[in-house]
Amino acid sequence: MTAEQTFYLKTHPSRLFYKTAIPGAIGMIASNIYFSAEMLLIGRFLGQTAFAGGNLANPLLLIAYAVADMIAVGSSIGISLRLGEGKKDEADRMFTLAVISSSILSTITSVLLTLAGPFIFRLMGADDVLTKEAVSYLGTYTIFIPLTSLVFVFDNYLRICGWVRFSMVMNIVMAILCLSFEILFLYVFRLGIGFAALGTSLGMSISCIICMIPFLKGRMSLKFVKLKRIKETIREITTQGLPSFLNNTSGRISSVLMNSLLLRIGGDTAVSIFGVFMNIDGIIVPGMYGVFDSLQPAIGYNWGAGRKDRSNKIAARCIAALAVMCIIFTILMELFPGRIFSLFLETGEEELTLAVHAIRIMALTYLVRWISYSGQSFSSAIGKSGEATLLSICNALVFPVLMMLILMNKGLEGLWYVTPCAAVLTAIAAIIIYIARIRRFTTRT
Repeated sequence: MTAEQTFYLKTHPSRLFYKTAIPGAIGMIASNIYFSAEMLLIGRFLGQTAFAGGNLANPLLLIAYAVADMIAVGSSIGISLRLGEGKKDEADRMFTLAVISSSILSTITSVLLTLAGPFIFRLMGADDVLTKEAVSYLGTYTIFIPLTSLVFVFDNYLRICGWVRFSMVMNIVMAILCLSFEILFLYVFRLGIGFAALGTSLGMSISCIICMIPFLKGRMSLKFVKLKRIKETIREITTQGLPSFLNNTSGRISSVLMNSLLLRIGGDTAVSIFGVFMNIDGIIVPGMYGVFDSLQPAIGYNWGAGRKDRSNKIAARCIAALAVMCIIFTILMELFPGRIFSLFLETGEEELTLAVHAIRIMALTYLVRWISYSGQSFSSAIGKSGEATLLSICNALVFPVLMMLILMNKGLEGLWYVTPCAAVLTAIAAIIIYIARIRRFTTRT
């Protein structure tokens, strides 16, 4: 039994949670906070138009990263299950194929986004000035995507190999590098939004190369090997990673539609308000993701080893942590909406009043969001890709679009309620799926 297997299979669930989930959550927040910090710096130093342009481009950028994340999540589940079953050779082959596939797909995606970006921004209703800002921001990022996307891939594999603290440290280092370049370009040299994207890309690229070195030198338990059964492995990786991909891409499609409606009804101000909420969301969600994602290898190891009761105990601690996190963030957003908005933009009294009202409504999303996210993450970790995919689509696309269609006639007031209403519906769907699983289990026993 390897050291990783001993750690995930033998460590007490509570101790495992504290040693893995907390560093994982900190690392994931650190690895994503620079996106929010980047938008904060753009809003502060470049103004509302640049801030709105960055928020129009962000959903498309995150779709590109979602491709790599799909490979990372899908392969991590398969690798963890195989290591739990003692199939080391198959785990190595899946690891090797995942790295190669992620590089190829990310390159293709970056080219497509570069070509399609300007058309999409104009289709959303952006004028020439706003389109120019969005294109400059997105175009710079796409140059680096084939390398920077591998950050998410190798971060997952570091945790599988038991290097949880190293993963956390590298995510913090990456955040520091990104912010340092951002401040240098925007504050010191007073450059434009394209250099904001350049700063983050440089920080991510440096961190990615450092994370790759232990694998390239053969120091990790996962090794690069010759490929076999490529089609079957790709099919499995895609199937297991599809829920995460659908959640990410569907969510970005919903954001594009939402931004389009907001731009037409409320202009740059409405887009900026929603952008502030999404940037706060970009801190909360990685924290939730980090808790479950860090313990996904443990859940997969134990599930693959036939120790399902232990998997459930580990998951229960994750769910409790997510609930606490979401409630705390809801309280903070309800108490300090004006201060949160003012961190990103300096606006007039009328715009600030609108922002305070909107943020307090959208903050209600997190009262129930932990329910659907827990259900989706656990289903994905144990290989129930159908359940996870259904929840992903409901959470990120079906229910948000449904609520947009129902509430758009109410103007901006209706659009602010889209995310909390969609979260409630998805939570109900997650509970129904959980009850159905329990009934199936009871029937079989």
